[in-house]
Amino acid sequence: MLIHIRELFNHYDSSIAYPAFNTQNLETTLGIIQASNELDTPVIVATSEGTAAYAGLETIAAIVKTAACRSKAGVVLHFDHGKDIRHLERAIELGYSSVMIDHSHLPFEENARDTRRMVELAHAKGVWVQGEIGRMRGTEDWVSVSEAQALLTEPDDAFRFYWATGVDTLACSVGTVHGIIKMRGGVKPHVDIPRIRAIHDRVKIPLVLHGASGVDPDTIHLAIAGGISIINIDTELRMAFSNALRASAEIDPREIDPRRIMKPVAQAVKEVAMAKIRQFGGGRHRAAA
Repeated sequence: MLIHIRELFNHYDSSIAYPAFNTQNLETTLGIIQASNELDTPVIVATSEGTAAYAGLETIAAIVKTAACRSKAGVVLHFDHGKDIRHLERAIELGYSSVMIDHSHLPFEENARDTRRMVELAHAKGVWVQGEIGRMRGTEDWVSVSEAQALLTEPDDAFRFYWATGVDTLACSVGTVHGIIKMRGGVKPHVDIPRIRAIHDRVKIPLVLHGASGVDPDTIHLAIAGGISIINIDTELRMAFSNALRASAEIDPREIDPRRIMKPVAQAVKEVAMAKIRQFGGGRHRAAA
């Protein structure tokens, strides 16, 4: 069932974090929602500007909403890393209950101004807004930040940003890295747990950890204990999808039925999603209501 993001936090258990899984297509969406349904644990399904350009925002939103209707667990539809206000406005029109405006590349005052405007627009429609303060290294979809551009979030800046904008959830830069490079022996994430705790002490809204693919379970548990409520996963799902697709296509090169080729792909995504849900503390909690 499709639910509003606020329902996740009506009776929030701080020992868990909700996964926010990025999707780009039908099979990834099916794998995510099947995992959520099997473990009876709510999930956030996120789409991005890159996915909107690839599939069409209307198309991918319809896929998520239709698949969610077949699940007993709650599914939240979220727009991730929105830089173009027009895309965020369209997402709101299509029924997203959460949108992220990512103007973290701008100076603090400009980021806060733009985010505040988005909050006013979204709240008028009953939609939550995620903002971002600080910048993460790496590349994911259309978000690319070099090491020189990266900027860890200062707790006092997070507090100022929250009060200046009225955001509902806040993404912070605490050492994680976007993209595939960390999975191939490149930039290694070093998650600053004391920084998370300090931000959580000052900002009493759900904190979001982006770029969490490849972060070890012990660090994830410490991050949740420190105050992280939502954890974004994209790269590990893409890897599962791509590896399974290559393997499936090689089993019988004469196979021409896309359904037979893609079924193991959705299953591979599901298995990774289930592992992450369990790692974040899910699988033993019923969906929020």
